[in-house]
Amino acid sequence: MVLAGSRLSVHTQGTDSIFQGLDLRRSVRETHNNCSEGLYQGGPFCCQPCQPGKRKVKDCTNNGDEPTCAPCIEGKEYMDKKHYSDKCRRCTFCDGGHGLEVETNCTQTQDTKCKCKPNFYCDSAGCEHCVHCALCEHGILEPCTPTSNTKCKNQSSRYHFLWLLIPVLAISFVIIYLKCWKRRRDDPESIIPSPESMPMNVSDVSLDEYISRIAEHMTIAQVRKFARENKIPESKIDEIKHNSVQDTAEEKIQLLQCWYQFHGKNGAYAALIRGLKKADCRAVIEKIQAMVREDRENPTSDIRNENEGQRLE
Repeated sequence: MVLAGSRLSVHTQGTDSIFQGLDLRRSVRETHNNCSEGLYQGGPFCCQPCQPGKRKVKDCTNNGDEPTCAPCIEGKEYMDKKHYSDKCRRCTFCDGGHGLEVETNCTQTQDTKCKCKPNFYCDSAGCEHCVHCALCEHGILEPCTPTSNTKCKNQSSRYHFLWLLIPVLAISFVIIYLKCWKRRRDDPESIIPSPESMPMNVSDVSLDEYISRIAEHMTIAQVRKFARENKIPESKIDEIKHNSVQDTAEEKIQLLQCWYQFHGKNGAYAALIRGLKKADCRAVIEKIQAMVREDRENPTSDIRNENEGQRLE
């Protein structure tokens, strides 16, 4: 999603592809070598894809014909390319709680475009939320823009405060270190990290490719409890439940993705583990940690997501 008048791209397509794209890909049939390029195998026939803004209802009945296609729901769904899926993509929600607002409404052929609200900014490409502009105590040097924070005058006083704060922090650090060292010396078993704590210390674990796999290891009751324990509004939980009637697999992915979007990527893995503990899902924690460890030890073993990512290209 492109932020108008700036170099910033407020991007939510990545999250959209996690919990919407995966279900679309599950429903897409594999193309076979006996069909020409651009056609797909629909039963015994090679069919044309549906046009943007539509979804497939029924495969074609003659070679080279178009399938029966129906339009996406205006304002709720879209499809921006030719395809042969029986589902449209859901329109992206511009979350006001993350400093976003709608720049361009969703159409049948184009997703929603979001931008930062007034007095909010985002200084990185592909960010998923905007940050409130800083308020200046001693006057503004440069005003806040959609891509940069406010620059304030007379910032030097803060550095003087830091010079006073550094000795205090250093002393506190030494005291905490000595206490931890004494505790480890008195309790040798505490030196050995538990398997549960090891993945939480891995700061570069991204949940983008794990949301759907995590959902497979949880019951719908566990996911709903996790969502409530982690402050997802009850109205949002009910909305997702209503949009996923008789499809608990979709509802689980939607709820986990909603939590992920609310939390943000930074520290999401550690927060997930803590949240699962709070929801009494320790068996799920062990499965997730085993899955992450396996992927890190065999980084080229998981080809499934790459194959799925190519089906709608």
